[in-house]
Amino acid sequence: MLDEVYKEYGEYFYVPMTQGYSVAVPVTLGCSWDKCLYCDLNQGNRFKFFGLEEIENRLKILNKFYSNRKKPVERVVMAGGNPFCLDTDILIEIVHLIKTYFPQVKNISSFARADDILRKSKDELLELKKFGMGELSIGVESGNDGVLAFHNKGITREENYRALIKLEECDISYSTYIMLGLGGKRLSKENAIDTASLLSMVNPQVIIVVTLVSFKGAKLVEKIRNGEFERLSVLDSIKEEKILLENLHMRNTIFNATHKTNALILKGKLPEQKDILLNKINKALEEYDQRTMRNKEMYKWRNWSLE
Repeated sequence: MLDEVYKEYGEYFYVPMTQGYSVAVPVTLGCSWDKCLYCDLNQGNRFKFFGLEEIENRLKILNKFYSNRKKPVERVVMAGGNPFCLDTDILIEIVHLIKTYFPQVKNISSFARADDILRKSKDELLELKKFGMGELSIGVESGNDGVLAFHNKGITREENYRALIKLEECDISYSTYIMLGLGGKRLSKENAIDTASLLSMVNPQVIIVVTLVSFKGAKLVEKIRNGEFERLSVLDSIKEEKILLENLHMRNTIFNATHKTNALILKGKLPEQKDILLNKINKALEEYDQRTMRNKEMYKWRNWSLE
């Protein structure tokens, strides 16, 4: 039954880590930008909006599938690279459809880019919040303009900052994705320090940490082969994470580095558990020599390629 709902996405598709237990409703396919050097998550799919009629068809199937569950559906995530790029009136129509088929839903979330947020006025954001858009997940990736420009992110540090502040002014919850290793060896320290300083200026509910992966179809591969970009070793990525964490000065945030691309599994509340997390990183740096970490890396990526 669900194969029909998610048929365009292939065997796997991504939803925000904070929404792993939410019901995913197909809204868009691919990313409206789709030009980042490091990314191949869209697998060549051009951006597509499914349309209200097709979204309703999928909702009917999902409603039937979840109708026998004891617990009603209370959390829904709009599936797709960045469905929040759609016009506000379209998003409101989608929210109405979701609530028609899942009337007890309490939170509707979505991936979003900073420019998706900046294109919407505060009145539009508040209206979306009123109708049920309760959480966004933003791919900030880095707080360093050189890193963002190199990877053709299409977003600057200042734009990321303005988008996140705008969400806070509208009291809309959000999580941020950041990426270890995105600066390569040349900008590793700058990537960590500048990302930490950006995040310390705002207050995301969750900071999601992932590590750069060299996807076979990503344009970054060519720059790795010609020596223009030098990837971090696993050990260096841990050292970068240490610099990042040392320079994070948060008020009330969850630091979530449990993504499977990371060498270390870390999760804790900032600022209360910052020292605990740093101690875990220091212990890893002390215990693992370069050969051990390299063997771990080979095993990790071999498993990744089979998933």
